[in-house]
Amino acid sequence: MKLDKRLLLAVLALAVSVFAINASAASAAVWKDKGVNVTKHVTFNLTGGEVFDSGTGGMSCEVLATITTEGGSTGKISKWEVKNCGGAFGDLASCQILATEPKSLPWSIDVNATDLTITNMRIRRTFKTGCATKELDKTVASMTVTLNTPSAITEVEFLGTNGAYESFGSLVVDSPNSGTYGIG
Repeated sequence: MKLDKRLLLAVLALAVSVFAINASAASAAVWKDKGVNVTKHVTFNLTGGEVFDSGTGGMSCEVLATITTEGGSTGKISKWEVKNCGGAFGDLASCQILATEPKSLPWSIDVNATDLTITNMRIRRTFKTGCATKELDKTVASMTVTLNTPSAITEVEFLGTNGAYESFGSLVVDSPNSGTYGIG
């Protein structure tokens, strides 16, 4: 009977250590600069587009964004500039954007094993007179950012939802930082 208890304790100890190793490996993803851990303040810009859909209509817009980090497993979206919206559809088909305001900047970024998560991304959009919708103010609590090459990022895709509201798109990392920064 003592042998069975010792074997059980050994198996439990092994399971705890395997769990601890897996947990530390999962949380070990950090920002990299050409494969080396980032230890200083870095900034890189992204350019691309976003489509937002209120659930009944939406449009596409150009986006200029800036990511900053001091290294480790966090970062920030410090700029999210939206311009040149068009291609409206659904209930917003005849609408024009008056203003788009990113709220509560900077937005937090968490580095995961193979992607990023933006937290509490809030954008307020107002529309010109004549549109049935006067304002669309939405917060996406958790937005997933998929990296085309996690170790050397050149392009990202993002998707976030809040009920029927969706925001999704693609951004490329601007030169000279394309492929320089990554996670690992």
